Amino acid sequence: MVSPCGGKVVFGSSFRSYGLLLIVDCGDGYHFVLAGLDRLDASPGQRVLAEEPVGQLGAAEKGGRAPLYLELRRNGQPVDPRDWFTAKG
Repeated sequence: MVSPCGGKVVFGSSFRSYGLLLIVDCGDGYHFVLAGLDRLDASPGQRVLAEEPVGQLGAAEKGGRAPLYLELRRNGQPVDPRDWFTAKG
């Protein structure tokens, strides 16, 4: 798994039933939440680049896909990530 943006890791630990969870502060009030990881390769306080490896997904389920939870938040509220990704190209 790679970071979807450059920024600062603000959380990286196990969280409830999500497994290992990583939150990256992308600036301008945006935070990416990545969950379902089996291993974290980044830690809180660390600066990461866009597309830098930050962890490894969990084991694949039936059908050969590993579950990933991805959420983009702006100012604490979930937002549709399509516009953000489109703007970033």
